[in-house]
Amino acid sequence: MTAAPPTTDISYAQIFRLAWPASVAASVTPLLGAVDVWALAQSDRPLDIAAVGLGSVIFSLAYWSFGFIRMSVAGLTAQAAGAEDEAEARAALARGAAIGAGVGLLLLALQAPLGFLAFKGLAVGSEASDETFAAARTYYAIRIWGAPFALASYAAFGWLTARARTDYLMAVSVFMTALNIALDYWFVVGFGWGAAGVAAGTLIAEIAGFGACLFFIARVLARHGGIGAHWKTVDYWHPERLKRTVAINFDIFIRTVLLAFSFAWFMQRSGAFGDLTLAANQTLLQLFLFTGLALDGTAIAAETLVGQAMGARDPARGKARYLIAVRRTFVIAYAAAIFFVVFYWLAGDALIALLTPAGDLRSAVQAFMPWVIVSPLIVVVGFQLDGIFIGATRAREMRDSMIISALIFIPSSIWFASAFGNHGLWAAFFIYFLLRAATLAIHMPKLKAAFDVTG
Repeated sequence: MTAAPPTTDISYAQIFRLAWPASVAASVTPLLGAVDVWALAQSDRPLDIAAVGLGSVIFSLAYWSFGFIRMSVAGLTAQAAGAEDEAEARAALARGAAIGAGVGLLLLALQAPLGFLAFKGLAVGSEASDETFAAARTYYAIRIWGAPFALASYAAFGWLTARARTDYLMAVSVFMTALNIALDYWFVVGFGWGAAGVAAGTLIAEIAGFGACLFFIARVLARHGGIGAHWKTVDYWHPERLKRTVAINFDIFIRTVLLAFSFAWFMQRSGAFGDLTLAANQTLLQLFLFTGLALDGTAIAAETLVGQAMGARDPARGKARYLIAVRRTFVIAYAAAIFFVVFYWLAGDALIALLTPAGDLRSAVQAFMPWVIVSPLIVVVGFQLDGIFIGATRAREMRDSMIISALIFIPSSIWFASAFGNHGLWAAFFIYFLLRAATLAIHMPKLKAAFDVTG
């Protein structure tokens, strides 16, 4: 008698329930950047937009470099949940939170030399004014104090995602963003603090967001055996699991450093065209990130579903769940990408008018807006593959993909920018995202084959 095929029990509705709160959570972060641009444009210091752009590059590089904390916690926790190992799921959270807080404290201790080196690097080949750099340094000096809270929250974000509580993830992100927006308006428009006001609002929101994370983690723990259950010190330092955690974190760290460096390189090269183009690219980058991270919702759903499939005790059932999770999350991701292309095509001018005052800045933004309009179709595949590989904890492949992409992006950006100006810089940026997708896609057969080896 032929055995019944294993059930997949992953519906489009289930994916959507995971994806849409994650999309909201991911997209509100660049929305905050857009609000920063708007608030500064309404103040008497509109060119502080460029200063925030420079200062934000440092935190993007620092924080994104340690984005491995969220990713490794998400993948390891999802696999532990798939194996019904509650103790390991909690140990993954404890390890990630300890790493995040420790790194944040180290950044605080080294803030002076790190700031010196960062601004030296940003100044190379830049035509940005001394006033812009001074405001950027003030922004950095204030916001750096939120580092321990921001990085410890990364572990919480990954853990909530893996526990399929993207609704809690959304609640924290919306709360942080709403608070930050209110503080932006108060400090920047009301008090006229410029870049310093943006930094102060972000600092307060990061501390409050960490508190919100603790609240929602406690709610999840209470529903999975109780807050005090399953905590064993031996689980945190289990030799084999600790070795695996370190290896995954190191590979994702390299991958994420290169990703953050690529964005920082894009902004640094933008500065070579002067304050106006730098401010325009900073404005456009917020819209670019908004669409890209909104699309990340289905990637985050893939993290959870693929991780659970990889951790399943029955390899046949795990393989079936993996295949349908990959296929159906891609369908939803492509549909979302098309939606955003149409949205920006129809609403792009209105958004630009909302974000920027009439004049040279708005004209500069409008000139390069077509790159943002088509960006969803460019970034969607890479984002989705990232989610799949995070869930599978295949960090080495992610690392190698990013090394190849970054090594090609840097020289191509110099050549394209010298030949075609800022349009050339955007073209090189798009080539970089296409390379990320292509260099991950070639490893997809390995993930499917892993179930056959296990079986």
